[in-house]
Amino acid sequence: MPDQTTLNEQYTDEEKEAEPTYNKSGSRLRRAFIKLPRFMPYAIGKNTLDFGCGGGFVAHALSFVAKSSSGIDISENAVEYAKQRFKRANYFCMDFVQLLETKDKYDFVHSSEVIEHVSDINLYMRALEHLVEKGGYLYITTPDLGHPKVPEDITQWDVFWPPIHVQHFTRKTVDILFKRYGFKIIKFYNNKKPGLIFLSQKL
Repeated sequence: MPDQTTLNEQYTDEEKEAEPTYNKSGSRLRRAFIKLPRFMPYAIGKNTLDFGCGGGFVAHALSFVAKSSSGIDISENAVEYAKQRFKRANYFCMDFVQLLETKDKYDFVHSSEVIEHVSDINLYMRALEHLVEKGGYLYITTPDLGHPKVPEDITQWDVFWPPIHVQHFTRKTVDILFKRYGFKIIKFYNNKKPGLIFLSQKL
């Protein structure tokens, strides 16, 4: 398993200037607003965070219903792009260790397609435990190793992609992991594609 510093190098940028465009920005923004109704019961009038925000699309969508909306990412270019394009939310470039030192708490945290990239899964979970307010909600998406559409030979699965994806989960394993850090999974969303989508609450 590569350490987190090695993995971080894949998501940080050689150039410090903000990207003039963001890959598939139009479709990413549309998807963020399409998903917004799903988040609204947990985000309206609340402090929200997109953990691994990329270009800021979900944080921007949340900003229309939330009390406050923030986005955090390890990529400086992604954060600069978000700051320049979407002014309604706040964006920060931070790693897991820095997040453990912040005093900010959130009522709703969105973290999509992040957990599978993390070397130290316990550090990631400690960051989530630290960031989510008691009684707050956490929305996660990640590839689903237990989905019936995953090939029997996992090396033929198009998301089996080390060292980009270094963690793989099933419904059972995320339930065990999140319980360990004080979260109760309250809903798994059906997905025709091999992806886990679930909502958990911090007890």
